[in-house]
Amino acid sequence: MTDAVAASHRAAGMDFDGARVARLIVIAALVFNLILSFVNASVMRIGASHVIAVELVLLGIATAMVASRSVAFYAVSVLVLPMLILLLVLRYQLDAKAIRDAFIPIVFFFLGRHFGSPESGDRVVLAAILVVVAGALFEWLFLDTYLKYFDVLGYYQARGSVDASVGGDGPGLFISGLRFEGRTLLPFLGEHRVSSVFLEPVSLGNFGAIAFAWVLLRDHGHIWRLVIKVLLIAMVLVLGDARFGLYLCGVVLLVYMVSPLVRPTMVFVLPFLIVIALVTYAGAMAGAPWDNTIMGRFLLSGQLLSTLDISQALGIKVSAVDFDDSGYSYVLSRYGIVGAAVLWGLYVYGAPAETASSWRYKLFVCVYLVLLLSISTSTVTIKTAALLWYLAGCVATGVASAPQVLRFRD
Repeated sequence: MTDAVAASHRAAGMDFDGARVARLIVIAALVFNLILSFVNASVMRIGASHVIAVELVLLGIATAMVASRSVAFYAVSVLVLPMLILLLVLRYQLDAKAIRDAFIPIVFFFLGRHFGSPESGDRVVLAAILVVVAGALFEWLFLDTYLKYFDVLGYYQARGSVDASVGGDGPGLFISGLRFEGRTLLPFLGEHRVSSVFLEPVSLGNFGAIAFAWVLLRDHGHIWRLVIKVLLIAMVLVLGDARFGLYLCGVVLLVYMVSPLVRPTMVFVLPFLIVIALVTYAGAMAGAPWDNTIMGRFLLSGQLLSTLDISQALGIKVSAVDFDDSGYSYVLSRYGIVGAAVLWGLYVYGAPAETASSWRYKLFVCVYLVLLLSISTSTVTIKTAALLWYLAGCVATGVASAPQVLRFRD
């Protein structure tokens, strides 16, 4: 064997090991909160520092892998990091979370781009579906045992995400673990909403939409494979009464159908139009109380956006308002309208998508973010963001940000 052939074999082995490590990182991001909740309930008390440490380890390993392979990662980092630091200096705020939230999409996109492939994405999604289904069935069928080993509320109280004086919607469940007003999906199943490995139902719904979009993209030519996976995804969405996740699955179908007609600039302006629409809606409904319906959540989001003054919307003044129910308010208050536009433009115009499949999934990612930011900040949690952006990198192809013709084939 010549030196050149031996070097080629070593490189292939390193690529294989890197791909496997990348997949393990994504699955670990999906389940580490479940593991920490078990440790908190059965071994030792977990604090916020433990959660931060685990996230830093996962993000650090992924960053080291990407940095060893991608020149583009350095270019993006040189653009984004100084901008974020400048905003933090201008508003006299040490906000490491804002930097972390901005870099999770960047790091995991490049992780999928350089260590993933569509086939790697298939393996990750299949493994994730099986893990989430197993967790959902265990929680649904053996709730007392589940709560004994994974004291969900106790874990969130220990890490400081939920006030210790606040009780959950049920013994040991997260604060949204029961739907007291009655579930939307199959009401006869009762008030309990499963959370599976995510510990809270919102991320379960987001996962369902992400997995469905990938399965529909990749398995549409294998009918039985598609049917089985879709049924498993539908089951966890129903058990979690994840109505928004189910709505997103419907949006996926529409997005994939109209994708040949959509161009990047149309996508770029969409979140700004949504922000205007939310503020206008809140103004038209001035004084009206919001409720837990979809329109009620849009109303609350618009109301929260309306609390921002010019300095806060530019990201140069701190806001004391809690923006957990308005992703757009959170993004504007942390990155400002200019910073948000830069981050958004990096993906819309920078991520390659020259085939039908890559363009469709890229559009899904954009529409997913645009819609979810209207009602929550759950897009930034690493539990589902790692999977979303890894898959986005796996399917990114070519150089251009979109196919150059309206009708195209893979």
